[in-house]
Amino acid sequence: MGWLPGVGLAFAARAVATRLSYRTQLSLGLASTALSMVVLLFMGRVVACAGSGFESRYGMSYTTFALVGVVVHGAASVGLGAFRSSVRREQLQGTLEQLLASRGSPVLLVALSGAVDVLGSCAGGAVLVVLCSRLAGLSIDVSAQLVGAVSLYVVTVCGFGLASAGVVLVSKEGEPVSWVAGTLSALAGGVYFPADLLPPWLEPVSRALPTTHVLAVVRASISHGAGVSRLPMLFLAAAAAAAAASGVLVLRWGLARARRLGTLGEY
Repeated sequence: MGWLPGVGLAFAARAVATRLSYRTQLSLGLASTALSMVVLLFMGRVVACAGSGFESRYGMSYTTFALVGVVVHGAASVGLGAFRSSVRREQLQGTLEQLLASRGSPVLLVALSGAVDVLGSCAGGAVLVVLCSRLAGLSIDVSAQLVGAVSLYVVTVCGFGLASAGVVLVSKEGEPVSWVAGTLSALAGGVYFPADLLPPWLEPVSRALPTTHVLAVVRASISHGAGVSRLPMLFLAAAAAAAAASGVLVLRWGLARARRLGTLGEY
């Protein structure tokens, strides 16, 4: 494993150089983020005009509530697509077979190829939450529970992302893993509105989503609430273990099937 630090740095350097080379895409991404913040600001004002019930019930303005949801969900979306996008990029460039034939575990190499995007998204999301919280006059309690919940959620998302990469190795275009996970999280995970407003038939779905529980922890750290019980933390730990194991298994399946069919380098 002595090769791992050098390979990791090489992947990081290549990813940074690639991102910086697409200046228009980078600029448009930053502009879209700024526009989203403006939209949330005006939506928050609309909710505020309807009365103070939201803030008294949830311990924060709707703008802050939705901002946390959008940032966490956005970071998760990057994680869901990072490994799949990395595999597709290698396929389109004709370098996937060479990459996987190099020294080291193929699963680990795929994981490293998407890890930079995941870490960058997490760092950007954290900076955005802190910045917006400071502008709004809020503070965040950085507790062990908060760090643990976010870390477990990142592992869960990466597990789904690896599974997504495994499927796309076989399907080439289109895979249901990230679509289902992202859609359910946006719909029932408490991203844009409180999960307790969902109809009764959707409540079990909401409770089964890791997004619901990590958002509860993050928002509690901002509102300085009493925190959450141990049950969501246990759920996040179980979800992280299950997602990571499933992601590795699906990725191995995708690699083995593509090699057996002789389509590993096809796109």
